Amino acid sequence: MWTGVRELAVLILAVDLLVGCASKGVKTHPVRGKVELKDGDVALLTGSNVEFMQEADPLIRPSGKIDAGGSFTVQTLHQGKILPGVPEGKYKARIILGDESDEGVPKRKGAVIHKRFLEFETSGLSFTVPSSDFTVSLSRK
Repeated sequence: MWTGVRELAVLILAVDLLVGCASKGVKTHPVRGKVELKDGDVALLTGSNVEFMQEADPLIRPSGKIDAGGSFTVQTLHQGKILPGVPEGKYKARIILGDESDEGVPKRKGAVIHKRFLEFETSGLSFTVPSSDFTVSLSRK
């Protein structure tokens, strides 16, 4: 009889943990934006990504793929699932250049953007979610 009580207690604990984890979903906010390239053709960034890094938890790294017109929509990978949008918070951002061997990525000549935009620490790009303005202004110089 003692074994049955122990098994029941383990089962109750497991169910409680599963229900508790399932109810603690991450709330995200829609994030759509536009990349502007002041001194170049934004189409050269097609297939590149805007990556966000939450200041409070650097492991939270939402990102969005840049299309030929410079638009992007950000998604968050959380516990193996891709969620639309971004959790609330303050974020630094950077650009991850697409690989020219990827389909749809135009061939580039020279530096498309200044190398400072490739790192969170030097990009100068920061955003607060929720917000309505996600314009990413870049330059080659």
